[in-house]
Amino acid sequence: MTLSADNTVSEDAFIVQDIAALLGKTRQELKNMHEALGKADTDSAGSAFISHFRTRDLASPLLTDWSNVVQDTNHDTTLADSYLSGHLDDGYNEYQVPDSGIDWDANPLSCITRFPIFPVLRAAFHHTGNIDYLRFMLDHMLQYAAAYPIDTFIGTNTVEGWINHYHVARPWYWCMIPGRITQMSETIAQVRCHPAASDDELLELVHRLFQETAYLRADVKRWIDRKHNGGCAMIRTLATACAILTDFEPTEEWLDFDAELLNQYVDEAFYPDGQCIEQTTGYSISIVSQTQLLASALKSLPALLAAKPKLAAMTTWAIALSKPNGNFPSFGDNVARGFPDQIDNPLLDWLDMPWARSFLDGTGSPPFTEWPSPDGEQWSGYYTMRSDWTPDARYLLIDCGPWGTTHQHGDRLSFALSAYGTDFIIDPTSSRYASNEPDAFLSRQECGYLHNTLTVDGVDEFINSPLQTESPLANTWETGSGYTHFTGSYDFHPVKPVTWDRRLIFIDRAYWLLQDILTGDLEQANVEQNFQFESDIEIQLEDNCTIGRAPNGSRLVIVHLATPLTAGLSLGDKTPRTSFWPKGEPHQTRLAEDGERLPSHGRGWTGCWGPKLIPAPAVTYTGSLELPASITLALVPLSSEQSLEDLPPITSSFSNGDTTWTLPTSKGSITLSTKSGIVID
Repeated sequence: MTLSADNTVSEDAFIVQDIAALLGKTRQELKNMHEALGKADTDSAGSAFISHFRTRDLASPLLTDWSNVVQDTNHDTTLADSYLSGHLDDGYNEYQVPDSGIDWDANPLSCITRFPIFPVLRAAFHHTGNIDYLRFMLDHMLQYAAAYPIDTFIGTNTVEGWINHYHVARPWYWCMIPGRITQMSETIAQVRCHPAASDDELLELVHRLFQETAYLRADVKRWIDRKHNGGCAMIRTLATACAILTDFEPTEEWLDFDAELLNQYVDEAFYPDGQCIEQTTGYSISIVSQTQLLASALKSLPALLAAKPKLAAMTTWAIALSKPNGNFPSFGDNVARGFPDQIDNPLLDWLDMPWARSFLDGTGSPPFTEWPSPDGEQWSGYYTMRSDWTPDARYLLIDCGPWGTTHQHGDRLSFALSAYGTDFIIDPTSSRYASNEPDAFLSRQECGYLHNTLTVDGVDEFINSPLQTESPLANTWETGSGYTHFTGSYDFHPVKPVTWDRRLIFIDRAYWLLQDILTGDLEQANVEQNFQFESDIEIQLEDNCTIGRAPNGSRLVIVHLATPLTAGLSLGDKTPRTSFWPKGEPHQTRLAEDGERLPSHGRGWTGCWGPKLIPAPAVTYTGSLELPASITLALVPLSSEQSLEDLPPITSSFSNGDTTWTLPTSKGSITLSTKSGIVID
């Protein structure tokens, strides 16, 4: 039994007074320990076990192999040294430890119990050999264990324990326990051979690691059943701890169970196209990375065979969404990090994906430039089109899928555009969730008006459709000779009787035509059409053009071809404004992570997961339109060698109530009907 009647973790599932009884009795390498136990010599038994533990093989793809990390005599230890001096942080807040020591109950570091400072300290210890870093980590773990004896876990579960972002979370909380067990495992593996780590200390830490892992094993399935992003971290953590605890008999069952959970998670928490149902790209690429690393470690177990198609789809998804500069696009909370490091190369051979390996090695290109395949099913609602796979490629990603199971943003039909090595238009990123820095300016930037979207009479996007799809999407997604065509929609009902269709045509792999079409039962509407640029883009407004210039001299020109809207520029606007996100109800506040309601803010920001938002130019076209209405513009990237004279000579004609656009290509032209959306090449 793992859970008690009150849905807490059963005491007998993890409270183990005599862990020696769980060590393999028939294993020759543990013979001395069992002989000492037979003589009731527990001290000698403990020493015998730790002697074995210090020297046995701990090779695992889930643990850092420090022998392959070249020591850097110039390694920067500034942050590690600040930790030694008592100035701690948890990625959100900062804390100066008083002379009396860490207050493990009430300090402002909500995540201190997942040991977030350890990666910096392990690196400092490896590169310098300074045992002060080792001792700090050992003492930190032992002090934590003293502050939260294992008996305090009795009667709890992993759903409980969160207070707020400015107060220590209890160590059994789901967001703390997997991170802490992983950090303990990594640290024990690194320091176990060093004489500064005593036998008694190692024995206590291994005992504690076993019990906390047993606690996690008892409650992990609830998170897999919920298809929660934390479930991925838990199953990886369980396998990581098993690499340390292989001497203990229960770990064989734990690993088999873990493989079953991984197979379930891959099957249920990912769409067939490889996108996590969470939808947020920053979290999703992290989940894919952890899932692949774990699959690589467990691939010999039979339960993993069924997961191979989804694991391959994850790889394709990650490569397809990656930007030309090697980074990953950010949609939703957090900031997506560098892309190539997120794919587990050793897994690619098992998945039989030689094209992916050659791409990651820089020796080849993927066999596609559009994703998903126009001939296949659409699931996640992310669509990418690019000119090629070079760093200077023209690239656009648009979002028109379900909102996602967590971390939702009002970003349906928002897009990101890169060209000539520059990110021009971005989906605005968020700040950290919390910071106790005095000048912090925090925002998730989830409201619809902040994204590259439309508002109608001041109404921005809100959630009015399912968070997850159970069947393929039906957006227009096609490719032909010289073009790729996407059309998707958002319905402002019931707040406004208006439907918005966004159409994007990638022409000749060189530029885009964008059309926003509004229909409905309104005679007239005030419309805002927003474009959020990256912070380093210089904006120039000229006649019917918006020119965004990058530091490298390349430009993105937005040419408004047919609209009475007027362009305006926002840069770091703090003016409160009304949003209808997420429930379709107007408000001028945003919800902070501690539950406080804070004033909303205007456009012109990006976050980069820092303690405060960063001003970034936003261009918003505003005006009044009679419905039905269409807004047509071109998005034209220009290299640093090109001039405005190189803009394509797009023309139009009007007949029988329809505007037809003629779009130049290198081999002639294609035409587009505004009314029907039919492209003729």
